[in-house]
Amino acid sequence: MDHETTQTQTVTMEIGLLIGDLDQLEDVAAWGYDYAEISPGLLGVDEDAGTAEQKALEQIQASPVPVTAMCGFLARSKVVGPEVDHTRVRDYVIRLFDAMQQVGVPVIGYGSGGSRFVPDGFSRDRALEQVGDFLRMCADLGEPRGVQVALEPYNYDDANLINTILEGVEVVQAVNRPTIQLMADFFHMRLNGESFDTLAAAGPHLIHAHIAEPGRGHPQTTPAEHAAYLRVLCEAGYYGRVTQTGELPAYSSPAEAAATLKRFAREGGEKK
Repeated sequence: MDHETTQTQTVTMEIGLLIGDLDQLEDVAAWGYDYAEISPGLLGVDEDAGTAEQKALEQIQASPVPVTAMCGFLARSKVVGPEVDHTRVRDYVIRLFDAMQQVGVPVIGYGSGGSRFVPDGFSRDRALEQVGDFLRMCADLGEPRGVQVALEPYNYDDANLINTILEGVEVVQAVNRPTIQLMADFFHMRLNGESFDTLAAAGPHLIHAHIAEPGRGHPQTTPAEHAAYLRVLCEAGYYGRVTQTGELPAYSSPAEAAATLKRFAREGGEKK
């Protein structure tokens, strides 16, 4: 006699760590993180990086944890203002997306507040159009390469355009391309004094998230705040990656941070 067994599978988000050197991949695994996040420079795509691509590929392929996200999209180029070098930007994005496809990194966050800083006297509406044009170009180049871009709202001190989650939602909806979506960042939301409740509207568009201690003279954040952030992400329907991009002094070590954040993520998903 056959019996049907119904299994309930708990879906939980992954917790990763941003690293500044591929030699840290062993540490990421030892501390208990699920994946590593890197910057474009580690793939050898910066203009002065030479031919580091093959070495990076070999290190990533040999890594005990996957490298599944990137940030620090545009460190040297601008996409807003009266003097945008479109050819330079496009050539760089092609090199970057080709490298991401080669090593199998599917998503990159677009924060890069300086690249979208609106100069004095320049039209903010025009600036938003320029950001939209840049993101559509990224969609054209990213879709055939399997690369997604997650627009990251920045705090008011580091950018003067697209600062809040709701502003990010508006831009993503206006661009209206499946590979151009949104990310949330505890760091920027806390610096802005932005309520986690705004993540509810972002849920359908979220494909990445960050968490780190804001600092800058603000009181140290607590495990309860970290738990609340991860819980609200779960409530918004997001079960993807959350990268720790800087220290969280509430925990005594990276291993404790990884274990605690993973527990909060699991509990947040269970309570949904």
